[in-house]
Amino acid sequence: MDVGIFGAGLVGLSLAGLFDRAGHTVFIASRHLDHLSKTVADRGFRHTRAAEAEEVAESATMLIGAVEWSQLETLAKELPPLDGKIWIDPANPLAREADGSVTVLSTDGRPSSAVVADLVPKTQLVKAFNGFTAPMYRSGPLTSLGRIVAPIAGDHPAALCRVAELIKTTGFVPIVIGNIDDSVVLQPGGALRMLSIPMIAP
Repeated sequence: MDVGIFGAGLVGLSLAGLFDRAGHTVFIASRHLDHLSKTVADRGFRHTRAAEAEEVAESATMLIGAVEWSQLETLAKELPPLDGKIWIDPANPLAREADGSVTVLSTDGRPSSAVVADLVPKTQLVKAFNGFTAPMYRSGPLTSLGRIVAPIAGDHPAALCRVAELIKTTGFVPIVIGNIDDSVVLQPGGALRMLSIPMIAP
């Protein structure tokens, strides 16, 4: 599969590594391409290439907005038409303060993914990966009890199937928990985010 990632922070690079190890073609964009190209090489990614955001948007059928919440609107405005693309949304409505603390931002009672869907209206949005932690990326899907579950949500059945297939190739277990309205349980403070450990599929 072809996967395009916008953002080369912790989430973007972690997802790139996850998909690269599974053998997928990955395009990843940031505003500092020279530095990103070196990072991709240093990490030993074999199927990942740093590229301009426009090229990422045009080259991949599945796109991931792995930027800070505050940057999503600007990113969406800079992209070419995305008609029919799948947009995977790992974003959480968070703001990092100068002292290192994190604030949960208001979405006026709407699911955060509904807000993102308004920014990329021609895409088929699937909420996924927003609950993944750095240890999960590093250790992979296997635990002593079974495989870690990756819950997803969306309004488009075909897109959910495609994202589920992508997740399966990484070894994690996809589970559809509902539509975009239901995705509130995946947000900070949501029921599934309050669990003390990730969900496990035996």
